[in-house]
Amino acid sequence: MLTMIAAFAAMLASGFATPDAAVRAYGAAVAANDPAQLAAAFQPSAIMYCADGAAIRATSQGEWKQRMRTAGPAVGPIATSIAWIDSGATTSVARAVAVRGQTEYVDYLLLARLAGGWRIVGKVCEAGARPDAAGDAGVRQVVRTKLAADRAWDDRLLAESIDPRALVMTVDGGELVAATLGEWQARYVARRAASSGSPAVPTSLVVDARGGIGTARWSFRGTDGSEWTDRALMIRTPRGWRMVALAFAKEAPGAN
Repeated sequence: MLTMIAAFAAMLASGFATPDAAVRAYGAAVAANDPAQLAAAFQPSAIMYCADGAAIRATSQGEWKQRMRTAGPAVGPIATSIAWIDSGATTSVARAVAVRGQTEYVDYLLLARLAGGWRIVGKVCEAGARPDAAGDAGVRQVVRTKLAADRAWDDRLLAESIDPRALVMTVDGGELVAATLGEWQARYVARRAASSGSPAVPTSLVVDARGGIGTARWSFRGTDGSEWTDRALMIRTPRGWRMVALAFAKEAPGAN
């Protein structure tokens, strides 16, 4: 037992070297019903949004950990496996299959490489989610709307692509930097007063959607020739598809 505790303490100190290691740690945390392991895998501000076709339930890290502390032993099989992952040097998105008793969930996880290693910074989930052409089209439309907002610095269009609860994140010096939609709308208004917009043209787009949840990764080159990559988690809301977590980084799409 002491050996296991020492090994876990060493893991906390060194962090996770790869995105899939952080996802596996999340799976181990749920299987063990251990809030300390969950804290190692997730960045504290990460919110879990789960859809059931009618409503969206949001769970903070504090709420999730408290539920673990008060819950009894898990009933039935508990397993989390990575079905697909798309990674760069600083950000990553993954789709996982999460078996919880008799229910199988699809998880989409957004990850960032911080000073202490890779951590999950956002999650969306849905029970029994399956590939859906309408979902794929909805995710693609959100990306198009976001790019149109960038080209005109249009704060109204920005709000049509990002949910008001979402955090827009990047990594600076190994630290996570996050801002709200309202903050980004104010920045777009200021940028519009100074320039006509961003002429950046996407160089690649990857979309993965299941049911009412999904993810997208799109890359583009800036006016100075630098390459940028955005990765986002998306969910179908009553107002249509929206991003609920977005991470951008100055990186090539497949640098990791």
